[in-house]
Amino acid sequence: MLRRLILALALCVSVAQAAAAQQAPSAPPPRALQLRGIGAAEADALIRTLRELQSRLRRGDQLTFELLSGALASYPMTRVPPREAFLALSFDDLLSIERVATSNRLWQPHRFVFTPNPPGQLVWDVEVVIGINGNVERVEMTYRPPPPF
Repeated sequence: MLRRLILALALCVSVAQAAAAQQAPSAPPPRALQLRGIGAAEADALIRTLRELQSRLRRGDQLTFELLSGALASYPMTRVPPREAFLALSFDDLLSIERVATSNRLWQPHRFVFTPNPPGQLVWDVEVVIGINGNVERVEMTYRPPPPF
């Protein structure tokens, strides 16, 4: 009798756990980072570098790279200063990194696309230029409609 009661109780707990799992909203699966012309290790290094720049700017360090941002005149992001826009970038929203082909041997541009909005909405297109010394020379951010994928 006690054995049946324990089995019945275990079955009730199991059914309740299964029902709770079905009702819990599932988080969307993590989006894979798209890489074009760049390896995963180099992409990770660039992301670490940009995060470090964000951290150093927040601390008030004196940095010497160009920081530019813009958008169409009617977009609200034109009211946000470049520094604030850069510090607000979340790498959770990073969709892709591309090494941009160039004949310039002194600078190597990379294009980052951040999708802070629902799919099909405005994105941050960020060009990061790495100089011959390996340092970031320029970060140019454009808030624009998404490219067709």
